[in-house]
Amino acid sequence: MSGINPSSVVYVGSPPIFSKGASAIHVMKMCQAMGKLGIRAELVIPTDRKRGEMFVYYGVQSNFKLTAFPYFSNSTLRNIVHGVLSAIYTRSKKGEFEVAVTRNIVYAYLATKFFGIPTVYDAHHPLVSGGRFLFNSFKDSNNLIRFSTNSSGLGNIYLNEGLPSDKLVVAHNGVDLEPFMLLPSKARARADLGLPPDKKIVCYSGNIYEGRGIDLLIDVSLRLGDVLFLIVGGLDEDAQRYRNIAHEKNAGNFTLRGFVPHYLVPLYLTAADVLVMPYTTGMTIKDGTAAGEFTSPIKLFEYMASGRPIVATSLPSVSEILKDGENAVVVDPDSVDCLHDGIEKVLGDPAFAEKLGKAASEEAKNYTWEARAKKLLGIK
Repeated sequence: MSGINPSSVVYVGSPPIFSKGASAIHVMKMCQAMGKLGIRAELVIPTDRKRGEMFVYYGVQSNFKLTAFPYFSNSTLRNIVHGVLSAIYTRSKKGEFEVAVTRNIVYAYLATKFFGIPTVYDAHHPLVSGGRFLFNSFKDSNNLIRFSTNSSGLGNIYLNEGLPSDKLVVAHNGVDLEPFMLLPSKARARADLGLPPDKKIVCYSGNIYEGRGIDLLIDVSLRLGDVLFLIVGGLDEDAQRYRNIAHEKNAGNFTLRGFVPHYLVPLYLTAADVLVMPYTTGMTIKDGTAAGEFTSPIKLFEYMASGRPIVATSLPSVSEILKDGENAVVVDPDSVDCLHDGIEKVLGDPAFAEKLGKAASEEAKNYTWEARAKKLLGIK
């Protein structure tokens, strides 16, 4: 597969901005990464908020242009309208960029089939019913210069859908290392966040949809009563549901702080002793789709960058990155006993914990957003 090496890129993204999901974080970080690589990048996005607010909220540099189109809260309507308007807009600007990158399948269809725009399609989940027709219409197009997925599992799903293998590149999600280089000590982070200075803290960050293993973690907390279990993130309704479960089980050492701005996540991670990702085999993403075979959570790479030891379950996509005893403790999914034993092993062996954290932190340098942008764009 030949490289693209563009000096200018337009990125068409359609995520809900200022939401509690990871899609918008991904889009903003990718455009920042292109800017850092010296690429003139323009993000075309649906939003009703001011440009400056978005850069501050997502903690990214204003090193790329942001063009706003109408925003609709309904995701289907937003994706269709934004895909169509962005295709018309980029067709009119075709001489101002060399390649389009998108996660919007409507845009990819129009750009490749009708407007002759060299396009990289960046897939993060399998096809839904309406998307299959669009995918089949452009998967063999010469204008589809690259098709990226964020895990090998997802890549295999699309190969089985008929994607030509020479178009596929696997590019795992990434991390912005800079915020992790400016962190205070663990003690200072705990003081700033109002966390107890003298307790062991096991932390989970991110969304807490069905199958993320939060219920298993509550049961583990009952066995480790002197440890604080801290959940950071999640929709309000999900957080309240797990608060109720923890209360019913008398898990007084289990705390859910709910959603926090993304720029605060590194502070919470550095305040912890152990970071956990207890996904079950029934792990889902926002729309309820089972995602254990293909998920590439941003939190994984943030965990690694923090230098804290990680305990995770051995889902296929996670095991592409984490190796038991090398950069994490990896345990069987769906088991309270295995999760408990893995956490206890790390808490009980500080030298082992430090070794895992250092190894993960070093390996995180291979998973920056800049490295991911290079893979998508074929930059050596």
